[in-house]
Amino acid sequence: MNENRSNTLLLTVIGVATLLVAVIGASFAYFTATISSQETGTTVTVGAGSLAIAYHGSADIETGPLEPVPAPDDPVATKTFTITGTNSTSAIMPYTIKLVVTGNTFTSNTLTYDLDSTNTGGNGYIVPDIVETGIATGASNISLGTGYFSGVVSSSVHTYVLNIYFPDTGFNQDEDKNKEFTAYVDTTVEQVYTTTPAP
Repeated sequence: MNENRSNTLLLTVIGVATLLVAVIGASFAYFTATISSQETGTTVTVGAGSLAIAYHGSADIETGPLEPVPAPDDPVATKTFTITGTNSTSAIMPYTIKLVVTGNTFTSNTLTYDLDSTNTGGNGYIVPDIVETGIATGASNISLGTGYFSGVVSSSVHTYVLNIYFPDTGFNQDEDKNKEFTAYVDTTVEQVYTTTPAP
């Protein structure tokens, strides 16, 4: 009976891990790295408004050999996504963006990220740009910030580009050979406001 329970638990863990990597994620190794992602769209309805979240990109991106390079010259991965707000009321529709790292075996701060933000639709408040920041070893939940759409708006767009780097330190980085990194972008809708929150 314990053996059946152990087998079921093992298969469940393997299934969940496979699903996380296959849906929206990245898998890096020091040599011959492949970044996997899948373009998806999610719409969240909030009262008389809606937020549409779209992650752009092909199903698989081949990076070739993954070697340290001077950042920000050549990111090893780029994730572009848009958040589109539509609202027929005066409510404020806020959202929060997170980088959910499900696994990182690289040495702390070996991999870095930055975020470029554009208020393409000219409405509301976008998550501010983030300058190059290190990523800790192991799993982590990194808050990138909160943005919002304000008042009556039709299909206003906020565009974000998240870059992941493997910077060249100028020193021997052999300890980070054959390491792996898996992560995905998570966008969640926050409480709707009737007055504009401070940025």
